[in-house]
Amino acid sequence: MKYKIAIVILIILVLLTSGWSCIQTSGFAPKAELTVLKKELIKDQAGNVTVLVTVKNISNVNAELAEVKVRFYDSQKNLIDGATDSVLNLKPDETWDFTFPCAGERCDEIRSYDVEVTVGSSSGGL
Repeated sequence: MKYKIAIVILIILVLLTSGWSCIQTSGFAPKAELTVLKKELIKDQAGNVTVLVTVKNISNVNAELAEVKVRFYDSQKNLIDGATDSVLNLKPDETWDFTFPCAGERCDEIRSYDVEVTVGSSSGGL
């Protein structure tokens, strides 16, 4: 009987130990956080529609990958064009300026746009 109790206690200890190690390594690392400081739709000197976006790392950790996506829409919210750009290793409190010119044939029809910012790792884990 003492043998069975010892085995049960040993199994419980192994489960507790492995569970604790999983808790310590899962998802508690601080993650970088980005904010959009400025976004502006302009026409450049040639008359091309362009979106300027300034992003800042507002966290205390390095953003391995800061990615910005812009989508251009017409008056009926139909997608005209889109673009994506990124920067590696955006440090805490550092800012980065992105420029997104519209490259489609219908760029003169742009009436709105949206900006999406994501942060991830440079190894592809967004």
